Amino acid sequence: MIIERIYPSEFIEYQTNFQKSQLALPFFTSHSAGRAGFLQAVKEGTAWQITVQQHTFYLSGTLHEEALVVTNLLQHPAEKVTWQETFDSIEVFAKKNFSKQIQLKVTVEKTLQRWLTVYGYTVEGKTLVKRCQYHTALVLGGGGARGAYQIGVWQALKEQGVAIQLITGTSVGALNGGLILQGDSEAARNLWWQINTGSVLQFPAAAAESRTLVALLNQIRSLTATALRENGTSTEPLMQLIQQNFSPEKDQGQKIQLYVCSTRLPDFFEVVVPFDWQNLPESLDWLIASASFYPAMKAKEIGGQLYMDGGYRNNLPVDVALAQGATECILVDVQGPGFVKKTAVPQSVAVIELHSPWTLGSFLVFDGDRSKKNYQLGYYETQKYFARFQGYWYTFFNEENLENDWQQFCQKIRKTQPRLWRLIKRKETWQKMRKFYQGKVTFETAGLALMEWMGLLLSLEPAHVYRKTDFCRALFTALEKQEPLEGVYSVQEWLRMYRERLIAWSEVNQFIYFYRMFREQRQELPVHLLERLPIPLIAARFLMYLDEGE
Repeated sequence: MIIERIYPSEFIEYQTNFQKSQLALPFFTSHSAGRAGFLQAVKEGTAWQITVQQHTFYLSGTLHEEALVVTNLLQHPAEKVTWQETFDSIEVFAKKNFSKQIQLKVTVEKTLQRWLTVYGYTVEGKTLVKRCQYHTALVLGGGGARGAYQIGVWQALKEQGVAIQLITGTSVGALNGGLILQGDSEAARNLWWQINTGSVLQFPAAAAESRTLVALLNQIRSLTATALRENGTSTEPLMQLIQQNFSPEKDQGQKIQLYVCSTRLPDFFEVVVPFDWQNLPESLDWLIASASFYPAMKAKEIGGQLYMDGGYRNNLPVDVALAQGATECILVDVQGPGFVKKTAVPQSVAVIELHSPWTLGSFLVFDGDRSKKNYQLGYYETQKYFARFQGYWYTFFNEENLENDWQQFCQKIRKTQPRLWRLIKRKETWQKMRKFYQGKVTFETAGLALMEWMGLLLSLEPAHVYRKTDFCRALFTALEKQEPLEGVYSVQEWLRMYRERLIAWSEVNQFIYFYRMFREQRQELPVHLLERLPIPLIAARFLMYLDEGE
């Protein structure tokens, strides 16, 4: 199921199906009146499109914690949609936002009222109401040193009031699942903030710094040599860390069940076991087994059998959650190496996918500072899911209305720089903008997208909540002064940053060239660059507009 908010500038893309859509319930007196009402909702920003296989629903209303209030619902193709599919789509939409109830603002005849009780609806005045029932699973994927992100997600879910009944975990996801069972988010956070590679693995350079590319490569080289020589690095430090942070006294008596995934050697058979507080020593052995990334780490022996990382068979165990009766699955994928099963999720099950667009660093190099940033990213990005903040790559306060800035900028450019305005209007420009941004971009959200793209180019810190003025100030500072490269990054991140700095005509250097061109008031734009490099050009001019304080 795909749910998207519809913006006025993009609704033309949906016109063909929309014109053939029909009311699912009598929200209006006719289908044409329903379509007209939905178009008005699009203008007001209260319209969504729900796509389920070959079916499309057009829903308008208001969405908040207390209720999903539906004021209009059209569907296409109307003759092929069943009532079950219609009501499942509404309920999944509500459950993906953890609304307490669904309210359908529609008046129906008594015969239909009685029939709707089959789907859990009751009549309250002129409204059909259904209370949402939840059995929510938290599905934690493997990812080694990136695991602090999952604890940040958990903290945000707690603050949002989302109750977890079930956890399934692989590798670091299983370890974090055990921490979550104990209910102490502060202790889990502190553990991650203080962690280092030496406290998890045992090899000569484990405790060494990894804040430069050379230091990181030395640490990886030492780990690889030890793993080859000893058939996997020792996990003794990890065992000690787990034993220090788990004890029977920490059992909170919560009715949450944790299922741990691991892989048996030598037949690579998937093994799923429930965490049992009554048999804590063996349960901790299964946590270690699930996280033993063989051959980099030694396999764990349990009952005469060897077991290793569950990611070899099931790195994101949503199927385990479904087998245990989950009606909602919150997937927290930290993009660790491993095999992700193709699981057919029933259309009646709400799936909430929480993962970062950032790479989150190396999965085998643990560092407290990087873990702190990943924790904050997990926290902020979950809050963005619940609309507490806005942004895709970066996090902004909701009151920072960049949509108005972009619209005013376009009004000015339309009058003063018609060539640039023609470039902005081109379809190819928007295709490139979506490719550059790697996310959804519409005319209404282009201002925010360009701001974030500039932040990506100039390597602004993502684990922070920004106001527009602070973000712009950081952009200007980065333009004037490039700080020396240092920090806890993965090899992939290091290479990307070096590429942007050292290649003469990289994206960042293109952007800086155009920005300085506008600063020097060279208004005549190079013709050969207009069509080839529209995004750096438009972004640089937009930043100049913001710099001018207009």
